Amino acid sequence: MCWWLWRRWCRCWVLGWLRLLQGGASADRSVTRASADGWKVTATKSGERVVRVHPLNNAPWTTKEAFLSLRGSGGCRCGTSPVMAGSVSTGFQVGCGAHFDSLTAAVSAGPTAQMSISYPPAVVIGGQVMGTVSANLRPGTIEVVDFGTKSFVNGAAGISLDGVSLRVTGCVGTVAVRSFTRVSIGTAGNDTTVHVYGKAREL
Repeated sequence: MCWWLWRRWCRCWVLGWLRLLQGGASADRSVTRASADGWKVTATKSGERVVRVHPLNNAPWTTKEAFLSLRGSGGCRCGTSPVMAGSVSTGFQVGCGAHFDSLTAAVSAGPTAQMSISYPPAVVIGGQVMGTVSANLRPGTIEVVDFGTKSFVNGAAGISLDGVSLRVTGCVGTVAVRSFTRVSIGTAGNDTTVHVYGKAREL
């Protein structure tokens, strides 16, 4: 009986680590909406992968690491009023679910978690350090990490990310990420913005 329980425990432990390390692709998704002046505006997120890895500091209970890949694209068609401006933005929302106030004194953790993303060009979110994005990720909140904005050329544009390193430290509990792509156009009479989101993934 004890041997059977030991084998079962080992199997669950190995499968859990494999699920943690394998990451995986997320389905491509597009959203199309009509603007007030007749334009069909499309936002697409594709090629999304969130590959979870064991943190280099060997502290998986307070540090989460992953490599992110994503393409955000979009465009507009079939309208009549001239488009004066159009752009595509893409990135990830990152959330830390633990509330540090509820932890016991035995847990060594500060009031905020630290997030670092290595992606040039760096985006300033709370601070900029040597080409990486750094932010204070408050427990119970969501930080929007925008990797950039590309203006339309001939009615379309896109941004691709491959193997961007994400590290969240000091968050005891669940860390979740969710991709997004935002497409905006402006005409003389209307501004229109369309979003598409990926599935939330836990690190």
